[in-house]
Amino acid sequence: MPEETSIPSAEAALLLGITEDEARGLAGPDGGVPLEALLRRTGATVLELARELAQAREEVGKLSGRLKEVRATNLRLQGELKEGVVERRRLTEEVLELRAAAEERLMLMERVERISGIEGELAEAEEELARLRSRGPVSRLLDR
Repeated sequence: MPEETSIPSAEAALLLGITEDEARGLAGPDGGVPLEALLRRTGATVLELARELAQAREEVGKLSGRLKEVRATNLRLQGELKEGVVERRRLTEEVLELRAAAEERLMLMERVERISGIEGELAEAEEELARLRSRGPVSRLLDR
């Protein structure tokens, strides 16, 4: 009858990821953990790892979907940003055009005021001239 092999409980604890006390609980009469117990426990550990792997894959799938959503949102926001920049430039140009038009209007108003002042001076001069003409030649000579 072949002798059942076993490994020390410290090594079994490392392999199974359990404490040495738990590994001693699995130990046989010789103080070592039988390979059969190690295989049974490893099977459970593999099953646990398989569950964790399935959960990790599920999480990866969720995160992948979320990443696609974030990328789509990012692309949309970049497009909106570009549109906003174009709109800002257009509005800046429009403001500059309006400012230039306002300055031109101000200059025209100043010219109109100057022309109005000149017209007023011309009207006064014409009145003075008409008054002087209405006086006779003798009064003009005496005024000198």
